[in-house]
Amino acid sequence: MFLEIPRWLFALIILYLSIPLVVYYVIPYLFYGNKSTKKRIIIFVLGDIGHSPRICYHAISFSRLGWQVELCGYVEDTLPKNISSDLNITVHHMSTLERKGGGTSVIFMVKKVLFQVLCIFKLLWELRGSDYILVQNPPSIPILPIAVLYKFTGCKLIIDWHNLAYSILQLKLKGNFYHPLVLISYIIEMIFSKFADYNLTVTEAMRKYLIQSFRLNSTKCAVLYDRPASQFQPLGNDISRQKALTTKAFIKYYIRDDFDTEKGDKIIVTSTSFTPDEDIGILLGALKIYENSYVKFDSSLPRILCFITGKGPLKEKYMKQVKEYDWKRCQIEFVWLSAEDYPKLLQLCDYGVSLHTSSSGLDLPMKILDMFGSGLPVIAMNYPVLDELVQHNVNGLKFVDRRELHESLIFAMKDAHLYKNLKKNVTQEAENRWQSNWERTMRDLKLIH
Repeated sequence: MFLEIPRWLFALIILYLSIPLVVYYVIPYLFYGNKSTKKRIIIFVLGDIGHSPRICYHAISFSRLGWQVELCGYVEDTLPKNISSDLNITVHHMSTLERKGGGTSVIFMVKKVLFQVLCIFKLLWELRGSDYILVQNPPSIPILPIAVLYKFTGCKLIIDWHNLAYSILQLKLKGNFYHPLVLISYIIEMIFSKFADYNLTVTEAMRKYLIQSFRLNSTKCAVLYDRPASQFQPLGNDISRQKALTTKAFIKYYIRDDFDTEKGDKIIVTSTSFTPDEDIGILLGALKIYENSYVKFDSSLPRILCFITGKGPLKEKYMKQVKEYDWKRCQIEFVWLSAEDYPKLLQLCDYGVSLHTSSSGLDLPMKILDMFGSGLPVIAMNYPVLDELVQHNVNGLKFVDRRELHESLIFAMKDAHLYKNLKKNVTQEAENRWQSNWERTMRDLKLIH
């Protein structure tokens, strides 16, 4: 008769025999997926990839070092060619949840967050085994807690701080910091940011805030100032601006017969997401005062062609205001441009306008760097941290309300000597580009060698 093997011994034998299977197949499948021999980074943005320039710059910079880049986000418009044609960059398109029928906005927001959570988990599961994950903040919900959880796969977390998520929510809720949603956002942002291996900020003021208020490790926080990418260049001297305005397809239909830059008419441009922290009403109000100045005081004021690019929740409101006003000296056009056409528009303008005020008071508008790169002096809404980027009467002009903006427009339109000096300083500053600045910051953090 055969000896009966005890169950515990049989189970032990099975466990022993399964060790190679677990070590060589199950664990690699669970934690490494389709990991390649290249260093791999996931870059996550809960926004439109094509209109998230800083995130795209990160992707291109890592690609140039030979890293495999998994770029995740929404694709609402045509991707920039340098992203879609890069063999090291794979774009992962996140699905969106469309709002249908009735229901309250709160219920829809809950559904939207839950849908995002499922999409993020699905993508991260497919990309398991990556070396790094870089997330844009804001938003911090739901991506930041999920990214921290993803660290258990051995992935290191980089947070790129564009602003503070809780401060944007606070602005939407009329400045009430003690609103439950604001407090929840603040706590999530503060607690989960402590798990980051590296933090990048857009200003020195934001870096100091994170170290002092969130108690983040100062050696793991570095300022990565925005810089213009290579596609933002001044217009070449081989073609006159007036000729370019009437020949380039994306803009020539906006140029009226009586508009002539060679006779002093000016083009200004602003880019906006039509949110409360960028009050387009200030610009429209200043242009209305300019109209009044033309009618009552100075009929020699140049014509102004103002382009307002972007889209957002308040766009229809401002379009209606413009349509209802009788404009005589100013022409205002609302446009939505591709990532390729936007730099071309900036080349053809005289001044850029920034209405960004920053919900936290700690970030800087990327649009100003794009304008600088295109050789445009900037007329900017002033707030304390803006001194890190714009110096009054050096590379731009500053204002605090519509009347000061109107005064700045008068100077900008009529003072040729001022424009010449501003243009010269902006051109010199634009020589400092993104790639060299990015590599220097990453070396300081020991992220690259």
